[in-house]
Amino acid sequence: MYGDIIMAKEEILKALADAVIAGDDDEAVEYAQKALAEGIDPQEAIVDGLAKGMAIMGDKYERGEVFVPHLMIASSALYEGMDVLTPHIKTDAASRPVTGVIGTIEGDVHDIGKNLVKTMMAAAGFTMIDLGHDVPLEQFISAAKENKADLLSVSALMTTTMTGMDKISEMLLENGYRDSLVFMVGGAPVSPQYAQTVGADGTAKDAAGAVAFARESTAKLGPAEERWSDAKLSVTKTKYKDAVLKKKAAASSSGNITLETAKKVIEEYNSVGTKGVSKMSHSERIFGALGDKKLDRLPVYPLACGVARKFVPCTYKEYATVPEKFAASAEAAVKYLDVDTFVGLTDLSITSTDVGAGVTMPEEDTPSATGHLKDYEDIQIPEVKKGTRIYNHIQAAKLTMEKLHKDEINAPFVAFHEGPLLTLTQAMGADRVLHDMNTNPGDVHKALDAITDFVDEISTAFFDEGAADAICVDNLWSNNVIMSADQYWEFDGKYVYDRHLPVFKKYNAPYVIHNCADAVHFDIQIRKFGTAMYSYAYYEKNRDKGSKNYADLIPEYSDICCMMGEVDPIQFMNNDEATFQNIRNDTSKLMDGVLQTLKDSGRNSNYVMSTGCEVPPEGSLLAVKAMVDTVKEVGEDRYAKIIG
Repeated sequence: MYGDIIMAKEEILKALADAVIAGDDDEAVEYAQKALAEGIDPQEAIVDGLAKGMAIMGDKYERGEVFVPHLMIASSALYEGMDVLTPHIKTDAASRPVTGVIGTIEGDVHDIGKNLVKTMMAAAGFTMIDLGHDVPLEQFISAAKENKADLLSVSALMTTTMTGMDKISEMLLENGYRDSLVFMVGGAPVSPQYAQTVGADGTAKDAAGAVAFARESTAKLGPAEERWSDAKLSVTKTKYKDAVLKKKAAASSSGNITLETAKKVIEEYNSVGTKGVSKMSHSERIFGALGDKKLDRLPVYPLACGVARKFVPCTYKEYATVPEKFAASAEAAVKYLDVDTFVGLTDLSITSTDVGAGVTMPEEDTPSATGHLKDYEDIQIPEVKKGTRIYNHIQAAKLTMEKLHKDEINAPFVAFHEGPLLTLTQAMGADRVLHDMNTNPGDVHKALDAITDFVDEISTAFFDEGAADAICVDNLWSNNVIMSADQYWEFDGKYVYDRHLPVFKKYNAPYVIHNCADAVHFDIQIRKFGTAMYSYAYYEKNRDKGSKNYADLIPEYSDICCMMGEVDPIQFMNNDEATFQNIRNDTSKLMDGVLQTLKDSGRNSNYVMSTGCEVPPEGSLLAVKAMVDTVKEVGEDRYAKIIG
């Protein structure tokens, strides 16, 4: 009898683990109920059953045997089982599990990484309060207090939204909460150095590392009731009063860094003009690099897009919605910074808004998709005409072409819009789409079929209207950490190859991609697509996951593609001489390495000195100028010395 009970218990725990591995919601619920009926401790059923299955899936993910969609299906079963078991766990204040608050920061709808971290922490026994994506900064603070959190984890993928992490840090200090919890930040562009800069306790390169860090750090905390008592918060608030005042004073004295540095750049331009005399025009240099021609130096364009609005000056909302403001920003960027081109990136929610999703439009931040559609049938494909965001964007591009093609500027304009799968995930939510790729692929394909027609019409309209010298398409989801090469091909690559690329061939136009993901399917997106220019980011911390730099990419793809990267844009948020010198050093080191690799690969010039992602809209234009001036000042000599 006793042996039968033990065997029944082991069978139930194994069945719970197997249900998670199989992603079977019904079985997870069934065996969770059986565990309760057999008197198995619910905490044990979670830890030794459900969580064990999730740990197995996590190990497979780390080995590259499964991908994000598989983890999402497994996590669904995990949570279904936990919903049955958790209410029956008996805890007291002293033995409560670690409680964490997690979310993706305001203005950022990318939540795949955040959801992986949440799932792995839940599997490790943490109680996780998920605030979702596009979370207002104040909500992180209020949720931490309300739940007496042990852990606050804030995620961002976009460089344009990361500045909010520093503001959250300041709010924790100001409210007296800082010593009551562990503050973590994460996301592909977040480095340990940046985490330290914003005052976080740390970061991790992946979900498994985040769990390990959180477990170790929260174990050092005292009882929650003591940490969150009014007396403790009052003491902490007083403790950090001077630090808060210094932060506010520094922010006040610097004012709007972007606006103030724009004024200084303009003053210098009006005083001394453009530094140096160029032997080639901007257009000659960019198109020469595309054709791997001999140049005077490598082209340079940090992805200074929305940050350039303060030359006008105008708000980000005006930059994103008023064609005249957008065009004036682009013209000013080329004029005052002397960059070799301008990429017309405003935000990643234009096409998703037009097919039915909502959008938030802050005055001084990047617009972002919100209010995801509930059903694929809710997707409405419009014509590219007046009243749509993309039509307005095309009109802005036409004005920009007129301004950049003036003789005194003569710079190419690269338009920008989202690709098919990115449009769909922005409209429906990435979690939903990636989950449905495995469980409901027919509906995903039907939606992609319609959206691809819309994307084709957009590119056609840009070319027909004479609104671009080239078009850069954001095909973000080519990421071998998120999905396999076969799955990427099925749900995005094939649509691009069969349907979107022929538009570019019809107009004899170069296909340009921007993808700041950390582990790209380069063979598909460059070799298979025949991509002419590729804007990429490099994350050294994720090199073992497949992130590649110029030394990897130039030898492999320079026969067909001009690469564009890879200076870290996060440092452009700072506005001090030490930062400017770091940027000069990074730029010089990258330029020397690129030139030597080009020469070793038998190439002349097919590389553009740039940043891996967009310069944050609150960044320093003096920092942008430091990068551009470095290429201009030493680029010709180094090009002649190395390339000849």
